[in-house]
This record gives sequence, structure tokens and C-alpha cells, in this order.
Amino acid sequence: MPSVAGNTAPSVEPGALYRAVWRWHFYAGIVVAPFVIFLAITGSLYLWKPQYEAWRYRALLTVAPATGMVSADAQFAAATATHPDATAISFAPAFAADRTSETVLALPDGDVVSVFVNPHSGAVAGERRESQRLMTTLHDLHGTLLSGTAGQLVVELVASWALVLFLTGLYLWWPRPQFMVWGFLLPRLRAKGRTFWRDLHAVPAVWFSAATLFMLSTGLLWTKAAGGWYRTLSAAIGQGTPRASNAAVHHSELVGWAPPLRAGLAEKIDRLASAPADDPHAGHRRDALRQTAEQRPVSDAALPPSVSLDRVVAIAESRHVPHPYAITMPDGPTGVTGVLSDRNQPFNRTYLYLDRYSGKVLADVRYPAFGYLAKFFTWGIIMHEGQLFGLANQILGTLAALGVLLLAASGLAMWWQRRPAERFAAGSPRTPLPRPVFLGTLALAALLPLLAATLVLLLAFDFVLSRRLPWLKAATSAPS
Repeated sequence: MPSVAGNTAPSVEPGALYRAVWRWHFYAGIVVAPFVIFLAITGSLYLWKPQYEAWRYRALLTVAPATGMVSADAQFAAATATHPDATAISFAPAFAADRTSETVLALPDGDVVSVFVNPHSGAVAGERRESQRLMTTLHDLHGTLLSGTAGQLVVELVASWALVLFLTGLYLWWPRPQFMVWGFLLPRLRAKGRTFWRDLHAVPAVWFSAATLFMLSTGLLWTKAAGGWYRTLSAAIGQGTPRASNAAVHHSELVGWAPPLRAGLAEKIDRLASAPADDPHAGHRRDALRQTAEQRPVSDAALPPSVSLDRVVAIAESRHVPHPYAITMPDGPTGVTGVLSDRNQPFNRTYLYLDRYSGKVLADVRYPAFGYLAKFFTWGIIMHEGQLFGLANQILGTLAALGVLLLAASGLAMWWQRRPAERFAAGSPRTPLPRPVFLGTLALAALLPLLAATLVLLLAFDFVLSRRLPWLKAATSAPS
């Protein structure tokens, strides 16, 4: 890769900045285009999950309205009886007369099943296995390519380079030497050849750039490397995330990831633990229970009973937890009972934690207590999934995905048309790299770990391409 322009480097010739940016844009397109088409298709389909599942599972989700209702504990007992060897994860009451309650169970084979119960009769309406949901497969295709951690890293790499693609593309689009409407804000559809494909690629990219950059930035918050770096940063500035292994949040991924909180709240949630009621040595008893649970299982007969689900519902109603919500089961003898509101209502997000034995409120965390980064994370992810403001959000997300498909296809068409015979068409690597490009690359690499890692490989590839493989030598100039 060329050296950075500076006092000791050769002077940068006119147009070198444009060619250097175009070269990075080309490389990013080569990395991104094949994958981004796939991600745009799977992502746009996943946006319509609510409508599809409301139709697909209507027999499980709805019942004939009635006035009478059996207790929450009876509904929960009916659901858990269908799989006696399963571990109960959560229970979501029916909040409408024509809806079923839902109990989520973890099966010994690693699958997760939702059992739906008619709240008026207590009869089981049916069940739905997580592994058999079309939208689960679509979600995993979009997020991990059905390849676990390796696939997740590939998707993160694509998203990281997609940011480079859009930022460099905006620079290349910028009107020069003077502003013109046609070719910059409106495409010249009557043009032919490269001009037509250039406008079809560049002009829609500008119109869709804000939505696309938002989708990329919120999507990266989920990722392993960049998302982990984000959580580390949020903790460093006083918005530390409660540990996922803690009993208070051990199942929150099913109903919404526990958000980064302001300094002090995260530590408070980390320390949450239940203790038997009316114990004069509750603190010591709690620590002993924790140590016992870590060393060997404790017989249920040796512990006092947990509070009933009906009482938990009553407490949640008295604390005005927004509907709908799910009750998460305590994990072990010191685990706590959680009441977590619907994750698709981010501005009403509530995390209510109760002592499993006494029902005492241990923590009640609401959206206003989140840090500013956590607030962006909370509603940004929901908007990424198309659920923040209903149908309009889904339509906007679908249009953004279609725009990305157009950009990828037109970009590949442009490359195919202008590729020189027996050349890679990446632009000349022999001019010094302008300082703005170098500093911008360093800034992005600092924010995106996988981008930084792959830059090293790209440097090696670029060197081999320009010095060791003359038959693949790049074109000597970028397109105007």
C-alpha cells in the first residue's frame, strides 16, 4: 500500500485523493456486494415477522373471548406438564380476552418450546418449537449465515466494510467542480452506457444513505467484536451492562437484552439475590445458598416456596408495568423473579425484579434510568427490526433494503463494464496515500475491530497485486 503523504513523502499529485478514495470504495464493494444482496433480502423479509406469525400461528395465539379466567399458576402448571423434563424460562399472561398465555420452556435437547394455554379454560392450545419457526431460521440466516460464531463474524465484517463503502461513496458522489442537479440529485435515465449505470448507482445511494447508515450502525451493536467494544466503552463511561450470567438477567435475551445502565444501577442489579423470608440472618443465609448452589444442587424440599405467579402479576400491575410483559423464572435458590416489559416498546421499557420467596421489589428500572447510549441502543435495535413505529417503519426498512439491492447490482454492473482485459481494475496503488484517507481509515479501524484486522490482509493483498502479479496489475487510474 502506498505511503502516507507527509513532509518526507512525495507530493500528492492532483486527483490523488479522489483516486485513493475510489480505490477503497472498490475494495469495499468487492468485499460487500455478494453478501449485502443476501443480507438485504433476508433482512427485508424478517421485517414482516409480526404479520407473518400472526397469520401462521393464529390457532395458537388466539381463542374465543370469554369472561371467566383460571389462575396464572394453573395455566403455568398446564403448560409445564406437557414437558416434565424441561426447565421453565418465562410465563407471559394473556392481556386480552381473545389471546392465549405463553410459557417458554428449555428442553433437554437444547431446543426451546413455547406452550400456549387458553386462559379461560386452562386447556393447552398447542406449542411452537423455536427451531421450527421460519422466522427463527431467517433471523439466523441474516445474523449468522447459519454458521454460529464464524458466520456472525462474517456478517460483522460485511457490515464494517459496508460503512467504508457508503462513506467513500458519498465523497465520490460529491458534486465537482460545480453543483449540478442531473447526475447528482436526479439520475440521467436517458443516458447510455457507463453514465446511465453511474447515475443509477450513485444517485439512489445518496437518497438512501441516511437510512442505510442507520441500519448498519444499529446492526453493528449486536455484533461480537464491535458490539463487545461498544459495551466495554459504555461501561467505561458509567453505563456498565449487568452481567449476563447474573440470575436477575439470565433469561433477558428472550424478551430483550438488559441495557447498559447509568453508573450504580448495573452494580445494583449484579448484586441482586433472593433469600428466604423472615430470616433474621438473611444476608448470611443468601451467601450460604449461593455457595451451596455453586457446589451442589439443593433439594426443593429444603427451601421455602416461591411466590405464586398470580402474586407476581398483582405486584406488576400495582407497579404499573406496561402490557404486555413476561415473567422470568428464578435461576437457582438465589435467583430472582423478573418482570420484563415488551422489548418492542422501548420508551416504556421496564425491568422489575422481585425476591422469589417474599415478593419484595429488589429493583425497578425504567427507560429514563438508561444512559444515553443505552437509549439509542434500545430504540435503535427495534427500529432496525422494523417495529419502532409500526407499518411505516416496516415500509421504510423494506425500501432501504431494496435500495441496497439496487446499489449492489448497479455497482457490480459498473465494474463489469469498465474492467480492463486481464486487469483487476482497482485503480493505481502507486501514488502516496493522502493524509485525510489515512486518518479516516485509522478512525474507522479504531471503532470497528474486524475492519482493522482485515486491513492488514488487504495491505498484503495490495502489495502482491501491484508488485508480484503483473498480469493482474490494476488500471492506472480511477474512473472520473
